[in-house]
Amino acid sequence: MKAGAIVQEDISEASLIIGVKRPPEEKVIPRKTYAFFSHTIKAQEANMGLLEDLLKKEVRLIDYEKMVDANGFRIVAFGQWAGVAGMINILHGLGLRFLALGHHTPFMHIGMAHNYRNVSQAVQAVRDCGYEISMGLMPKSIGPVTFCFTGTGNVSKGAQDIINELPVDYVEPHELKDVSETGGMEVSYI
Repeated sequence: MKAGAIVQEDISEASLIIGVKRPPEEKVIPRKTYAFFSHTIKAQEANMGLLEDLLKKEVRLIDYEKMVDANGFRIVAFGQWAGVAGMINILHGLGLRFLALGHHTPFMHIGMAHNYRNVSQAVQAVRDCGYEISMGLMPKSIGPVTFCFTGTGNVSKGAQDIINELPVDYVEPHELKDVSETGGMEVSYI
């Protein structure tokens, strides 16, 4: 506001509405231009209602996923740091979830990503957790903990960088059933 921005709830006068995630369909204003990650380009069923609504409301969509350079490479995307921070927060949340179920685990020693001064401190917390896992400090009642990474992009790579700080075993998808029944207490991922 000090720089002259107008802050208001009613954005119906705006010619361009910029966001990161998709807006709720009921909030989309007809005949406007929106820029956000719509996740509609892959024709995933969960996103088709949004696309249909945008078309009905005659909305112009600038989808960040389709913004590319002259070589066809995306110029707007979440980066590796989103994966790093996300995986640190997932591990923290896993510790809280296990605690709520009555299990004290090494994951309890991992804080939220924003609580660390730098990535090195966060990675050290994950390594400390991994050391405790390797020392057998995971409750046997939990069983193997398995993560599945389905992407190969920046976010997935960042998340995998963090998970690889734990004592992990890579397993193929066809091995997952056997690992879930007979696996050890190390972390595994497919």
